[in-house]
Amino acid sequence: MSADPAAKARDAVERTIALCDVLTDLVRMREDEFVADVRTQWAVELGLIRIGETINRIPDEVLDRFPGQPWRQIVAMRNLAVHQYDDLEPRRVWRTVIGDVPALRAYLAEVVRQEL
Repeated sequence: MSADPAAKARDAVERTIALCDVLTDLVRMREDEFVADVRTQWAVELGLIRIGETINRIPDEVLDRFPGQPWRQIVAMRNLAVHQYDDLEPRRVWRTVIGDVPALRAYLAEVVRQEL
């Protein structure tokens, strides 16, 4: 990966879009099915961790140019998944992957199209 902040940001954004797509594919089920499926929960949690890690690697000066997402909250969700996994409620993960992940993906796709 390039040391150039713009190239680094574009790479991270493209990887995050791909992760969002994988998570969307993983949760093609109802909420009650997700809550009962520990294997899918763990896979989704790992995907959320990877999204948070990727966002955390985007330089702050780049993130500051795009205030349309709660970047610190995305990283905080990663931290919660990594450090307090016993407290990670499956319904909270469900809401995140059903609502926030598609919104993040759409936002990033627009950022790539217009800016990066």
